[in-house]
Amino acid sequence: MPEEANKVSSHNRAEEKQEVVVKSAIVSLAFLVLWAWPLSLEASQEEAAVEMALKDIVLDPLTQTPVVLLESSKEKKPLPIWIGVEEATSIALELKKIPLPRPNTHDLIRNILQGVGAAVQRITITDVRNDIYYATIAVKLKGQDYQIDSRPSDAIAVALRMKAPIYASIKVLDKAKQLGSGKSSSETYRNLGIQAQDLTPELASLFDLNAKAGILVADVELGGAAAQAGLQRGDVILKVNEKSLQKTAELESFIQTAKKGEQLKLEVLRKGKTVTVVLNLPS
Repeated sequence: MPEEANKVSSHNRAEEKQEVVVKSAIVSLAFLVLWAWPLSLEASQEEAAVEMALKDIVLDPLTQTPVVLLESSKEKKPLPIWIGVEEATSIALELKKIPLPRPNTHDLIRNILQGVGAAVQRITITDVRNDIYYATIAVKLKGQDYQIDSRPSDAIAVALRMKAPIYASIKVLDKAKQLGSGKSSSETYRNLGIQAQDLTPELASLFDLNAKAGILVADVELGGAAAQAGLQRGDVILKVNEKSLQKTAELESFIQTAKKGEQLKLEVLRKGKTVTVVLNLPS
């Protein structure tokens, strides 16, 4: 009798264990199905979307909000998307291949996808409504295709880690607004072909800069005086003619009081090293 009781008990435990496995599989499948979009939607998105290249992460000179810059691979049409600091940092870390001691959220998503054998086919920026962008992540798991709703910033961070292409729908490109020019992009700065803004501790952390104060060069126009002098996007201007700078207004005032055609010697922090740039003011 004890032996038969043990057999019954073992049999019951096996059935319970099998039931748990089945329930877990059902929950996992239901979770994926709830996130998945119809496959017909995926096909329509592929027909109306173009491949994009990730060009850079810059800062909106007006709001000091990080902006990820995408560009269509063929027509070179720009697509700026305003994102959060944490997402921008995650994207920048992957672009620069900077290892972290522990995985962040997007590293964790990559690890989960790879752990279950899923592949990211592509991510697509699908729509923009009321200045809010929408995206999907196309995932293939065990022969089944899924469309997972996502914020564009998260989708891009995951795409970089999964080596997946980035797409944007035609309607998104048609609706896309351009990067605004803030108060730091005054007439003086436009004449030099530069966008600049005050370096804050948050910006220094985002771009992994050693400088604590200075003027961050957010963008440089090709062919402008700044580009000809050799200024580069991401440079931090520390001094002009040996005078320390902390605010864009200080450099702007210096330029306005200088003579036309005068040379200015700028001390610039670039990739951790200090370099000298000689800027010729427009005549």
